[in-house]
Amino acid sequence: MRLGLRRGLRLGLRIGLIASVVILLAWAACVTALAQKVSIGIAPVFDAGGEEFGPVVVQHLTLFAYQDLLDSPAAHPSLLSPGGVYSPLDTSWLVDYVHDRTDLDLLLVAILKPVTNPAKEKWLIPVEVTLLNAHSGESVATWTVSTELNSHKTLLEYGQVIAQQGTQGRYSQYKDTYKVTPSRDFEKQALGKSTAHLAKSIRETIEAKLPGLNLAKPAAQLVPVSATTATAAPASCPVDVHITYSYKHAASHTYLLLVNGLDQSLHMKDGIASFSAPEGEMLLQFSVNDAPYKLVKEPMYQLSTQHNCSLKTLTVDLGASGDAHAHWE
Repeated sequence: MRLGLRRGLRLGLRIGLIASVVILLAWAACVTALAQKVSIGIAPVFDAGGEEFGPVVVQHLTLFAYQDLLDSPAAHPSLLSPGGVYSPLDTSWLVDYVHDRTDLDLLLVAILKPVTNPAKEKWLIPVEVTLLNAHSGESVATWTVSTELNSHKTLLEYGQVIAQQGTQGRYSQYKDTYKVTPSRDFEKQALGKSTAHLAKSIRETIEAKLPGLNLAKPAAQLVPVSATTATAAPASCPVDVHITYSYKHAASHTYLLLVNGLDQSLHMKDGIASFSAPEGEMLLQFSVNDAPYKLVKEPMYQLSTQHNCSLKTLTVDLGASGDAHAHWE
């Protein structure tokens, strides 16, 4: 009986060890695949359209473009938050903002342009897109994507959603600009579907242009993992997030924080949001309510980072120009 028990224990240990190796190899394969993709930093889409719905379109288009590129076999996106002073008319600020991001190959700069045929039933909404070299700031490609929608229906639905947002209590602070994202209400209406179409067009054009930019990376070889040292990657682990204003030697104690679409600021303590999250891509969307005087902040920050359970604390520091920089400790 003891012999059978020992055999059972050995078999169980072997199965557990094999499972650990498989999980670790899968994680290594994921990291390798990520390293072979062209890394693109996505700047917030700039609103130069002048329409009432401009802020909601650029907010969601920035997010949709990021989400679409996450599924790309050729590119890996990172959401950037260069602050309220950012303007595509002076991209030198954007290049300076990412000077420490050696992982980035390209920068994506998009501008929502004025609608054409504004007096007619059908509107054409154009977005000008530019890819920049992330290190030199040199433009490597420029093109325009557009979408058509019914002007009357768009304004009617937009007004209805604005009114609905104004009755949602906790999020009432966003009723004027409809900034809460992601938003299923927005995705269902004509304006949301058109914004999703723009994001898809941006991704498809990027994938078509990348082969001609000579940015392809060599295939990397997976390093064999010793079965004796392999350990299973945890499904999720604790994370502490705090937002600081280091130039003022201060920290935020009042902010709304969404992480991968979930509100993680409900149980905040002393300005630190504590929760559990899986390893991998992490999307943060936050709005600070106690920013220093005259800080040119973004109404809603959106940025992404890679979460690894070996590090627990994520600090998001807002600079004097409202620029957000995230780092793990």
